[in-house]
Amino acid sequence: MNSRQDVIIIGAGASGTLLAACLLRGARSPLRVALVERGERLGRGVAYSTTSARHLLNVPAGRMSAWVDDPEHFLRWLRVEAPDTPPSAFAERRRYGQYLESVLKDTAAKAAPGVQLETPRDEVTAVEDTADGVKVTLASGQSLEAKGAVLALGNAMPADLRVPDGGLYASARYHRSPWVPGALEGVGSGESVLLIGTALTMVDTVLSLGERGHQGPVHALSRHGLLPHPHRAHGAKTPAAAEPLRIRELLRSVRREMDRCRDAETATQAASPSAEGVVPFSTLRIRDVLRTMRQEVDAQAAAGADWRAAVDSLRPVTTPLWQRLSEPERRRFLRHLRAYWEVHRHRMAPEIHDVMDAWRREGRLTLHSGRVLRFELEPDAVAVHLRPRGEREPQVLRVQHVINCTGPESNPASRGQPVLRGLLEAGQARADSLGMGLATAPDGEVLDARGQPSAHLFTLGPTRRGDLWETTAVPEIRSQARDLAELLLRRLSTPAR
Repeated sequence: MNSRQDVIIIGAGASGTLLAACLLRGARSPLRVALVERGERLGRGVAYSTTSARHLLNVPAGRMSAWVDDPEHFLRWLRVEAPDTPPSAFAERRRYGQYLESVLKDTAAKAAPGVQLETPRDEVTAVEDTADGVKVTLASGQSLEAKGAVLALGNAMPADLRVPDGGLYASARYHRSPWVPGALEGVGSGESVLLIGTALTMVDTVLSLGERGHQGPVHALSRHGLLPHPHRAHGAKTPAAAEPLRIRELLRSVRREMDRCRDAETATQAASPSAEGVVPFSTLRIRDVLRTMRQEVDAQAAAGADWRAAVDSLRPVTTPLWQRLSEPERRRFLRHLRAYWEVHRHRMAPEIHDVMDAWRREGRLTLHSGRVLRFELEPDAVAVHLRPRGEREPQVLRVQHVINCTGPESNPASRGQPVLRGLLEAGQARADSLGMGLATAPDGEVLDARGQPSAHLFTLGPTRRGDLWETTAVPEIRSQARDLAELLLRRLSTPAR
């Protein structure tokens, strides 16, 4: 492997693979790209490394193309083997991992002369600044140098609940992540299980338990006890209502609220030009925006339209809206409204929803709303001390196993990745103000401890959630990958001064 590269991409899940493909596709002059991945397969990450046919994409196939400018690319790829696949189908997630790998392979084969891709299987342990770029150290002891590096770290392991665990976390009755290979092998088919979390990770875990023939009772607990809503069923048509008009009105309503706050802010600053520390859009309140959204969604429903279209139509304005909220408003949203937003925004395939419904009707799955107070490890069980939502008195639930389905840890300081720990300790990076990812500049440059953007270190995908909010799904990540690839190629073609 050449120790000198132009760009080093750290991580080859969806984010890293899409970025590498965009670089290879866009390069018109010699370019050396190293895509470093510690796993065996490219394009997998946590989401697409599953081997289960029951785990489906949460977005219809017609919206999962790797390329912004070719929206049906994934659909055509599926139709090579299944010609009748409709755009509304929810493909197997393992197939999407295969697709991403094939996209990278095909793009590399068609790249311009001198454009090279290397894919070392290793783990990056450190990134250091050099005079003209970065030095990347690998777990194997090798080192690489490049003009730029990109942190494409994807999703991390879940974090343990910060409650007294009574020895549970060190025992075989606790499963920190359902995505670790063999994570469920110690769960007996008749044993009782508590899943911490009720979002999509919990849904996948129920499907995995079902695939293993699990017959014991399954409990799922989260603060609100909400399940993700389903997507519209295959072939279902929105009633003949003025849906496009209503969606446009919804967007206009949200933008009007944003404009109102901007105008109020401008007037305040004009009246007090010497005032310092005024936060832009500080008068924009999340409850006002959500009330506007709710009114428009209700109006759509009354007109016979589908609320899902209204929620999906907000994607173009979600990030600008998030960025215009003050930090207290963002925290208020995360504390009080996040769960309700996410069950509407991050939905499950309709066939998966039917499975979950069946489990609940049959009494195999019970949802709980509340929070865990502490765990107590007993000889034959785990005593889960919890407080149900809206009640004062705690209760005890006894199960044989506890599986952490809270989803990926987002705080960089808690992700447990050596490369992030080193960057934070050296002041080369810092967490965003909400602790949801890295602090970044608009183009994806990582901000250092002083708030200055790096000239050589970038990131994309889930590590930008605190700054962008919408940054975990393929439609957003592929746009980031395209834009970042264009930026890197421009900078590489500009002579240093």
